[in-house]
Amino acid sequence: MKLDADAARRAIEARIARPLGLSVTEAAWGIHQLVNENMANAARVHVVERGKSPRSLPLAAFGGAGPVHGYRVAELTGSSSLILPPSAGVTSALGFLVAPLAFDFVQSHYARLDDLDWDYLNRLFADLEEQGTELLTGSGVIPGEITHTRTVDIRYIGQGHEVRVPVPGGLLGEDDEQPLKRSFDRVYRELYGRSGPAVGLEALTWRVVSSGPAPSIHQLTGDGSLADRGALKGKRPAYYPEYEAFRDTPVYDRYLLRPGDETTGPAILEERESTAVIGPGGGIRVDSQLNLVVTLGGTEVGE
Repeated sequence: MKLDADAARRAIEARIARPLGLSVTEAAWGIHQLVNENMANAARVHVVERGKSPRSLPLAAFGGAGPVHGYRVAELTGSSSLILPPSAGVTSALGFLVAPLAFDFVQSHYARLDDLDWDYLNRLFADLEEQGTELLTGSGVIPGEITHTRTVDIRYIGQGHEVRVPVPGGLLGEDDEQPLKRSFDRVYRELYGRSGPAVGLEALTWRVVSSGPAPSIHQLTGDGSLADRGALKGKRPAYYPEYEAFRDTPVYDRYLLRPGDETTGPAILEERESTAVIGPGGGIRVDSQLNLVVTLGGTEVGE
């Protein structure tokens, strides 16, 4: 799709800049920053609801436009760093290709944790795992490479939402009641930052994920030298509010970056699926998985 930059400028000038007494550049940056604020607010709510602080967590940016907004969103949330995975614009498709072949099985069975029918649960899990093995072997997976992961949805009695808790493999018995309770409490604290009330627990849904082995992925390696590979494509002007003006910005070919490469912002890093824009003061490092790890606030890479 070819973009019409002149048409975009005319639309912003007529509908936003002129009525508000702004320049086209100020109006365009305002639109961009408004989008950043909306994403940052959503991220804050998502993190705080789980008892965490955005300042203690890195921000990962996905999607075609995620790396364009990621640096400013990380600034707004106060995140410790920004992670930009390779091929961010096709992350979902890539995940589908590299994920192990797996099938999910679900069986509803209500019971209080202090009144579980262990014989029934053992038969339930055995049946679900047998279905998973049959489907995976029919898909070409070697039986010895199949794994089964068990979980159960548990909640406080009368509560409206469940917490998914791991269940040990093998035969279950009365000795497993306390480990289930401890697992619930641990997951609950991880989600909400505190333990719940002294109320009994009830289980509703029992689950099995039957998986084959993950496909192998070829990882590129490099010597950490951007210049020798010609990763710098050139420069082009980009607007930064820190300068209140456009500034010639280095443009890098992300496909030529390798683990250990480092540079600093302002910088633009291009790939077919997306473009990463890093503001002034951002330290950029390529990790062993080809993610761009960006430190904010003028922090030097390696500190």
